[in-house]
Amino acid sequence: MEKLIIILFTLIINLFSAQTNRFIYEMEMKLKDKPMKMNMVLDIDKDYTKFYDYDFLKNDSISKKTGENWQTNTQSDQLILRKANSNENRAFHGNMFDYFVIDSKDEMNWKIEKETKKNAEYSLQKATTDFGGRKWIAWFCSAIPFHEGPYKFRGLPGLIFELQDDKGDYSYTLSKSINLPETFVTTNFLETHYGNQPVKVTLKQFHKVKLDYYSDPTADMKNALKGGGTVIIGGEKITSQEQLDQKRKYIQESIKKNYNPIELDKAIAYPKK
Repeated sequence: MEKLIIILFTLIINLFSAQTNRFIYEMEMKLKDKPMKMNMVLDIDKDYTKFYDYDFLKNDSISKKTGENWQTNTQSDQLILRKANSNENRAFHGNMFDYFVIDSKDEMNWKIEKETKKNAEYSLQKATTDFGGRKWIAWFCSAIPFHEGPYKFRGLPGLIFELQDDKGDYSYTLSKSINLPETFVTTNFLETHYGNQPVKVTLKQFHKVKLDYYSDPTADMKNALKGGGTVIIGGEKITSQEQLDQKRKYIQESIKKNYNPIELDKAIAYPKK
């Protein structure tokens, strides 16, 4: 916590000299198997606000140091790009080897409460909103003059330090802040997926892509098996159609069991049986 105080104090001093203001959030989301914890990155520069998995940042750093092409996929499914001071979001989604982008306008009606609390030496104020079929509670700091926060959340008179939904399915906590002297380029892993350009689709079209995959997630493996090829899933060698059918059912069950989208009102209608 002392480290956070020092970093944020430095941020205030150098606020307008930095080209990219970076905030790291600890995110936790509930899944049926077990809670998933990871770090997320919020980058704010003069033109854009970006939100993405910290693992992209780690792999990008390794690639630059080694000259090798280190790649990863999102675990959060919360890849967001928007213009500065805008509610118009571009959400990027992967499906196997394909990359998609969905545009949306996401305005939030915040209710700023009188309740306050201390986070180290910072005074936070409570705000609530309804978004994505969930009720959300945010704690923001007016001393940090950014109207931004995790994912699509923005519009408060200060940076969001803490955010969670009332069911406890999703929570975000600010843990670190860094000032970068140059605008940080994310083209390799956000605006594209390592050179794979995103296909612009509607929400309905993207749902069809996901449902088509769900209907037979082993379709490509089935063709390989028929052609005499070797199929390995999770380290297990598959030699028969019966084994492949069992894996298909397992994958389908896992998809449904661990599906807990942040925006419930945009949830994919997976079959109940």
